[in-house]
Amino acid sequence: MSTILFQFSRKLKISRFTIDVLMERLTNLRPPRQRAADEWEGFVGRTYDSLKACDQLHNELGEQFDVVQARNVGDFPSLIDRFEDLHRRISESIATLNSVENGTARTN
Repeated sequence: MSTILFQFSRKLKISRFTIDVLMERLTNLRPPRQRAADEWEGFVGRTYDSLKACDQLHNELGEQFDVVQARNVGDFPSLIDRFEDLHRRISESIATLNSVENGTARTN
């Protein structure tokens, strides 16, 4: 496996792990006492939707990676922007969950 293929494969695995951890964190997240139930449910719903979008993008990238891997490495530049988008979305989700757990987030 070439270095480029290895790096993309590694990024996919790390992204999958991170998305799974974020989903677990969201599942175990408890509302702060000062939040209204509907406000909290809205926040959790939006965050869940964001993580599902990350999951879908990850799956699409995995499928594209398999196709590119089977053909040739020259097609990888088309994946770079999508990986950057995925990592940006994951980073936003991490920041959101961290701020909620630390009590500094706005949920509306």
